[in-house]
Amino acid sequence: MNIAPVCPEGMLEINIDCEGVDLTCHFDYTPAESGSKDSMGLLYEPDQVAQCTLAHAYVGDVDIAHLLLQYVVNDLEATALEYTEEEQNDDY
Repeated sequence: MNIAPVCPEGMLEINIDCEGVDLTCHFDYTPAESGSKDSMGLLYEPDQVAQCTLAHAYVGDVDIAHLLLQYVVNDLEATALEYTEEEQNDDY
């Protein structure tokens, strides 16, 4: 039963099993963007890679994001990024 708060508009919600614990995670997602070039074809702005940033990680209705070790946060963000890439590939 999912009793986590509703995901805020504009954020990505993913349910993830993390080391045997079911987490409902909310991420800020920034899609990839191609950089721009000037009239000579030289790079003006660099490319931006897609990024997921963990905002909340709920166990039930308790947000434990601030208690997670950095390597766990990194793994959750990588999993969310893989999920978004899979969803984009499924759309095509």
